[in-house]
Amino acid sequence: EMYDPKHAGSGHAKKQPTDSIRTVKSKGEDSAISSDGLVNPTITMPRPTFQLAGVRKKTEKTTQLGEVYQKDTLGKVRLRIQDKELQEMRDEGMCLSMHQPWASLLVAGIKGHEGRSWYTAHRGRLWIAAAAKVPEQHDIYQIQENYIAYYQDENIEFPDSYPTSCLLGCVDVIDCLSLEEYQEQFPHGESSSPYVLVCENPKQLVVKFPVRGKHKIWHLEKHVHGAAKKGLRWR
Repeated sequence: EMYDPKHAGSGHAKKQPTDSIRTVKSKGEDSAISSDGLVNPTITMPRPTFQLAGVRKKTEKTTQLGEVYQKDTLGKVRLRIQDKELQEMRDEGMCLSMHQPWASLLVAGIKGHEGRSWYTAHRGRLWIAAAAKVPEQHDIYQIQENYIAYYQDENIEFPDSYPTSCLLGCVDVIDCLSLEEYQEQFPHGESSSPYVLVCENPKQLVVKFPVRGKHKIWHLEKHVHGAAKKGLRWR
């Protein structure tokens, strides 16, 4: 029955056009429906569900976004992102300070694994800052020779310089392995530290930003982080 404006004042109730909504729902019963009953025909999956990281869990659970919540020994819940695309999207401005020449070798993609004495649950983008200590020339030469022997390649393009006290670029941390796990997965790996960060997707900054390094993994200042994201050199 169509609405007739002639009867607007005669007490007849105006009927809502519901046929279009039924038509949309028939194309996909799982279409997202908002609280007011409206349907978005371009969304063909249920709305995502989110779980607060502070909620306790007895078992491991995988969400629709590929996230895994794990209960640690203290009963807390930590979030581990497994999906590679989500790893690349995750950038919270976390940074690691490293001595030269290893810092520049990591963002250049020559060094792929970084050893530490401590474990970290961080996954995703990790910015790399060079510490203040200036490397000795003979140490640089020896380390470069070690990588030539490791890769059995004399044509490796090493960095032209190894600047200090500055932000160099970033990598994506895909895992943090104990030494035992690392040796199982990488029998000829380059690290012998108690824990090893497995890194991929290195990127360098076109312009190096001066920063003062801190202990372990730390937050970049907001304005530095914002400028650094715009200054990455894409391969």
